[in-house]
Amino acid sequence: MIKRLATGTILGCGIFVGGLANLHAAKAQTTASEVPKQEPAILFSADEVDYNQDLQTVTARGNVEISREGRILLADTVSYDQSQDVLTASGNVSITEPSGEVTFASYVELSGDFKEGIVKDIYVLLDENTRIAGSGARRSGGNFTEIAKAVYSPCKVCEDDGTDATPLWRIRAARVLHDANRKTVEYEDARLEVAGIPVLYTPYFQHPDPTVKRQSGLLAPSFGSTSHVGTYFSQPYYWAIDKSKDMTFTPTYTTDEGPLLATEYRQRFESGQMNVVGSATNDSEDSWQGHIDAEGRFDIDPTWRWGFDAEQATEKTYLSRYGFASPSVLTSNLFTEGFRGASYTRADAYYFQGLKSDDDRDTTPMVLPHMQFHGQSAPAKYGSVTTLDLDALSLTREDGADSHRLSAKAGWELPHVGTMGDVTKLSLSLRSDNYIGSNVSREGRDDYSGYAGRILPLAAIDWQMPFVNNEGAYHQVITPIAMAAWSPNGGNPAEISNEDSQSFEFDDINLFAHDRFGGLDRAEDGLRASYGLEWGVYGPDGGYTSAMFGQSYRANDNDTFAVGSGLEEHLSDYVGRVTVSPNRYLDLTYRYRLDNDDLSARRNQVILDAGSLATLKINTSYVHFTDDAGSEEFDEREEFYFQAERQFNQYWTGRAYGRYDVDQSDPLEYGIGFVYEDECFIFDGRVRRTFYQDQDLGESDEFLFRLVFKTLGEFASAAGL
Repeated sequence: MIKRLATGTILGCGIFVGGLANLHAAKAQTTASEVPKQEPAILFSADEVDYNQDLQTVTARGNVEISREGRILLADTVSYDQSQDVLTASGNVSITEPSGEVTFASYVELSGDFKEGIVKDIYVLLDENTRIAGSGARRSGGNFTEIAKAVYSPCKVCEDDGTDATPLWRIRAARVLHDANRKTVEYEDARLEVAGIPVLYTPYFQHPDPTVKRQSGLLAPSFGSTSHVGTYFSQPYYWAIDKSKDMTFTPTYTTDEGPLLATEYRQRFESGQMNVVGSATNDSEDSWQGHIDAEGRFDIDPTWRWGFDAEQATEKTYLSRYGFASPSVLTSNLFTEGFRGASYTRADAYYFQGLKSDDDRDTTPMVLPHMQFHGQSAPAKYGSVTTLDLDALSLTREDGADSHRLSAKAGWELPHVGTMGDVTKLSLSLRSDNYIGSNVSREGRDDYSGYAGRILPLAAIDWQMPFVNNEGAYHQVITPIAMAAWSPNGGNPAEISNEDSQSFEFDDINLFAHDRFGGLDRAEDGLRASYGLEWGVYGPDGGYTSAMFGQSYRANDNDTFAVGSGLEEHLSDYVGRVTVSPNRYLDLTYRYRLDNDDLSARRNQVILDAGSLATLKINTSYVHFTDDAGSEEFDEREEFYFQAERQFNQYWTGRAYGRYDVDQSDPLEYGIGFVYEDECFIFDGRVRRTFYQDQDLGESDEFLFRLVFKTLGEFASAAGL
């Protein structure tokens, strides 16, 4: 007996709609003490439904949709055999999993819960539009999908290329197994095809499916060549240890220096995180070389935290030779610090390794400990603030001066805003520095060992008065600025070793500082004053143009500042800056220092960022300082750096850069690079040429090539080369 059921939507507790009459009878026989087991709810809709009560089959036609336990089946025709619990579907069949994975087919035969069955002409759409297609498949446990004569690819095929077009790359296999629980895709008798041409065969291959963000496995290799190590090949392996830690191994083979192993270990804790990068190699001279670069940050409680940095290399040029980041100084640091209100406390231990040619480990200092405290009171009457700074340091060397310091500074500040809008701040402080040193060198005298100390009172006043002029949507601000400070003369006795105030540059940033030295071992003394003018025009959309110009005056003529610093005479050099940034496509900054006598440039620095990546993005910098500009690291220097980037289309991006020694009319380095990226893969190529000598490393030609097949595994690592 065939019964035509009403069309529409039915929400039931049985499987599909079969046995609606039996379901009614079962309800009549249920006693109050019997609670039937509830089947998962089903949402079903179709244009037409036929029910054969004799055969216990239900057939639905036209826009059939069945939803159960998060799975949704769509088809033109669906037939369900209630006695066998078998469902068949044909015509535009699709099954959407709760995870978002979609399976398309011409015909499927499944169990009533969609978890078991066979599929004909299967097409699976995974995350990130990755696809698996095959002639047929078997589904088991709602988890495994085994596909025969399968093709896997994330690449799109243009409609204009026709139905027989091949993707840019794909993997063909006799058998593919997709494990939805483990989120893996396994291949048997697989071959990689690029543009339809087989390039690689493997009897077995496995990779995570596109939903996986981290899983153990091989990462994209890289290939290149440098003049320092020869041709090299790197093949990283990523190990996802557990949810909180992972590790990357990057073995690299080089033709000139032998193999190198780089590793990166990362771990997150409930209270912090740790990252350790290291490498080791037995070079061409049969010498073991390596480095470590580790960092850790950990919270102790809401107030305190501790951390460490460990940076060491076996040779000064090791990092540059093998392509790691190479600063001029490697700093190892162990610290703890605390924040409470407006106070800050920190304790450090430092160990340094200089990588310059003239750096000597015996004369390199070790700091253990360095302790600091800064406290600040809440604003009192009239807004006054009291501060307290404490500093203790012990610095030792194998060969050279040792310095042990205890400093304390108490300060008081009183700001005031006048009726005309002028802003004035009065500052008073008293500082005491106490040293016990040994082997402190003194010009023209024997080295000194013993106690040295000083007491430095300071009185300073800062003043500025902005004048604002609004013109439509723009407003202009002109601000005269002045500062005067006094400390007693003779604040830098020769018995105090200068450890933390050696690097100094007079510019627009520290023009109005009360003490222009960055550390405590040197102090600015005497009567001094600074004055200048700041001007700016600001637009409604965030664009602006600003400029500043100023000079400093010192009443005393002494050797507090070195010759060439710009502060060695009563009147200093002129310093200033100009910034032009009318919109997000242009940002130009010019900083300068002009000689006080003839206004000749002693230091020039220009930084320009212009354009956009879609058209042409340009970044340039120019730096020039004369041989009498007070630089401790270079003689006269004039250097120009240029970088241009352009995104040519949706897929191609190019970059070129160069560094040029204008003074010597010689290039220092230049390079070009390009990146192609689409939904299939990333192709990265770079070429670099250097012309300078770095200790035992001479000029170099470098080449890097990297190809990443997307969805097969990729990761950003800190390994070299």
